[in-house]
Amino acid sequence: MVNAGWSMHDEAAPHYEDMINNMYLGHQFLKEEFDGYTPTIGWHIDPFGHSAANPRLFHDLGFDAWFFARIDYQDKNEREANKAMNFLWRPFSKHFGDQKEIFTSVMRDHYCWPSGFTYDERDSHDDPFVSNKKSTSFNADKKSDQLLSYIIDMEGNYLGNHMLIPFGCDFSFANAKMNFEQMDSLIKFFNSYNDQNVTLLYSTPREYLDSLYAQNLTWPVKYDDMFPYADNPSDFWTGYFTSRVHGK
Repeated sequence: MVNAGWSMHDEAAPHYEDMINNMYLGHQFLKEEFDGYTPTIGWHIDPFGHSAANPRLFHDLGFDAWFFARIDYQDKNEREANKAMNFLWRPFSKHFGDQKEIFTSVMRDHYCWPSGFTYDERDSHDDPFVSNKKSTSFNADKKSDQLLSYIIDMEGNYLGNHMLIPFGCDFSFANAKMNFEQMDSLIKFFNSYNDQNVTLLYSTPREYLDSLYAQNLTWPVKYDDMFPYADNPSDFWTGYFTSRVHGK
């Protein structure tokens, strides 16, 4: 389990006390229902921009890292070019130095399946992964080549030799059986087919984090906020937390 706040709180509009109470309520529930379980990974994949107050809060909660997807397009372009999509965040460093440091990971293509691999009853607009070579719909070789190209391209944006690729999206897994059957088939065929020393496996944010730590890499460092936030030059997400949303 990751994050485990009562909600995945926004980072721009709430007061700091409300962010703390949100996490307290969720973690209190987990401790009562799951024999004292405490999460160690933050999961903030959808808040619209990120405040330096939040990594400090997550550090003080005992989180070892946190993951998110939304990032300003200009910041993202620069980070991808410099393999800085994973980094150490040191909030309020003028006061704390590196005491509140926390590992931070940005997802490359939002928090959904890679293009071409959407498998769900609710939003299944991609061809299914068919690995039966006797079938006229056999496409596992082409699909595997497509995913391999995606992974090789993704490798150019991250340090290390482990890549985190989310499978799912908003309101997905309405049919979990369909999802897992497709993933099982994809993993099995891909690992036997490609010759690039690339292996697919089911994983978790914790396992991904541990695999990166084991490589003893040197990470870039960030200190300030991630505001304002824009998806593209004409799509800003900043005004929603102002009192003058129309700029008048």
